[in-house]
Amino acid sequence: MKANVHDIFKIISKQSIGAEDIFSLSQMYMPIIGIDSFSLYVTLTTLKENEKYSFKKLLDLLNLGGFTLLKKAFSKLEAVALLKTYYHEQRGYLFRLLSPLPRILFLENTLLSSFLSSQIGEVEFERLRGEVKIPQIRGYQEKTKTFDEVYKVENKTIGDLFSQLFKVKSNNQVQVKNSDFDYLFFKMGFDTGFIDQKLLDDEEFKQNILNISYNYQLNEEEMMDVILKTITIDKDLKYEDISKNARSYYQKKNKKTAPSFVTKEADVFINSVTDETQYRFIQALESLTPEQLLRQINGDIKPAVSELKLIEDLTKNTGFPPSIIYIMILFVHNEKEGTLPGYNYFEKIANTWARAGLKTPMDVLAYLNKAPTTTKKTYSKKQSKTKLPEWYNQYEKQLDQLSEKEDQLSDTEIEKILEEARKLS
Repeated sequence: MKANVHDIFKIISKQSIGAEDIFSLSQMYMPIIGIDSFSLYVTLTTLKENEKYSFKKLLDLLNLGGFTLLKKAFSKLEAVALLKTYYHEQRGYLFRLLSPLPRILFLENTLLSSFLSSQIGEVEFERLRGEVKIPQIRGYQEKTKTFDEVYKVENKTIGDLFSQLFKVKSNNQVQVKNSDFDYLFFKMGFDTGFIDQKLLDDEEFKQNILNISYNYQLNEEEMMDVILKTITIDKDLKYEDISKNARSYYQKKNKKTAPSFVTKEADVFINSVTDETQYRFIQALESLTPEQLLRQINGDIKPAVSELKLIEDLTKNTGFPPSIIYIMILFVHNEKEGTLPGYNYFEKIANTWARAGLKTPMDVLAYLNKAPTTTKKTYSKKQSKTKLPEWYNQYEKQLDQLSEKEDQLSDTEIEKILEEARKLS
């Protein structure tokens, strides 16, 4: 959305929120969209339909602190199918509010339920699932008649009325593009006598396959195996069974219980890609001993006693946790082109960080992201935009490549990451 704060918008299809909607929004949607998008959705439901409003009014009502945060809140509502956005050059923006999924349908949705589980944890997710009774029917063949098997449409306008009354599925389905998945290749892998071609051509089936394969990061051949397993074991092709078998495939492939979800852009209300990268970097640091850290940045040379004592003294005297001291060592090692100055130099940095109120490794990384650096060969005086130190940028690239592996980094992976610091020095 490329709007500015003074642009105009209207609301259509405003939803009336009931008790079930409030439960679904607060217990299931809010953990994955954040309090900002939750508040925005509730606020939009209170506005009058087809009346003009400015985005400035929303900012004043929500007190989000900036228009960028408001636009991100809109984006998350769009992503989870609670809002559709339209734009006209003369008339401005038009927002169509969609109802939240009921608890049972939410839990049956592959993407939403997986995202929720990754945010609140599997224990809390299973507790929540236990409160919602989802009937499991086995051994029966569904015989329910579809709408068009019972009714005959005489007037085309009845379609519009049907959409409004019964809320057609596609209006409230979370969509993914999953451009890396070749659905045509997936479809061609099946014998038409084994699976009905009409099913493979069905748009809803296709979208669910794209959603499930995206959720569990499975390629076309892996999804074929999942479909064959579902037919063989479960004797059907229900989406929840396909999702269950895809999850099982994912667990065996990645040695993880479930995928994790983060926003692509930094978000103050829910985990983002930046947060995930920094957490993994800190996790790598916290698994190291002082000797391991010094060995990695010094080309596997055994550290001097004075270097080990330096880290010991800094940890004891500054009150900072070892992970912050490690970041300080890496930062100075890069700034000083591979050499480590004496204790007094580090003490000055520690005092500066303490005065700045830095208490956690995340605080330090955020501080370094904003603070200018003195490295001549990386930054020029004309540059006004500050960046992370070069060693951290390199870690970030390495960690991105490892993001699909286990949450717990191995010693080999840690060694590979920290090796980059020595090369850059």
